Amino acid sequence: MAYNNAIPQPTDELRNSQGDILNNFQAIKTAWDINHVTFDLANQGKHNYVTLPEQSAGPATAANELAIYSKQSTLTSVAELFVRKESSGDEIEFTSAIAATPGWTRLPSGILLKWGATTANGATTITLPTGATIPAFTTIFSVQLTIVDAGATDADEAVSVRSFATPTAFNVFASARSTTGAKAVNFEYLVIGE
Repeated sequence: MAYNNAIPQPTDELRNSQGDILNNFQAIKTAWDINHVTFDLANQGKHNYVTLPEQSAGPATAANELAIYSKQSTLTSVAELFVRKESSGDEIEFTSAIAATPGWTRLPSGILLKWGATTANGATTITLPTGATIPAFTTIFSVQLTIVDAGATDADEAVSVRSFATPTAFNVFASARSTTGAKAVNFEYLVIGE
């Protein structure tokens, strides 16, 4: 049953247009009930879930407006969620990720997180993965390191960040903790930036 926006006409009598009016109310309820709690129950006006059809381009936003929408990602080649800042500002893709090691994700704020696991021996440069499906940092804010050692005893290992002056890599020094000199150390990293 389709909604009929041509009823009632000024000359219609209720007894003649009542069926059309009832059909319109049913059509409105049917449309409303998609993704919503039905409007004649408790919690009316709330969503069960939100379905966002994929857009071909980000929508325009005015001052003091924000848009959340679905669009095909150039990174994952599937529909992802984006946020568009006010006044048709930046578009931030925030549901794409590689949930593996190495991996990455972007937060709705625009912050990019990357993680991975590697081994260093002495002064070592760790180059962060980038590519067609992996975004690159423009700036690195912080690098966190965690030693990975499956041994039951103290492995006498240390790894520290030396620098992260470029957005494509960071430098570490891996050594024995109790003596000077290089040592091979397995570790995981978390890099935060934009």
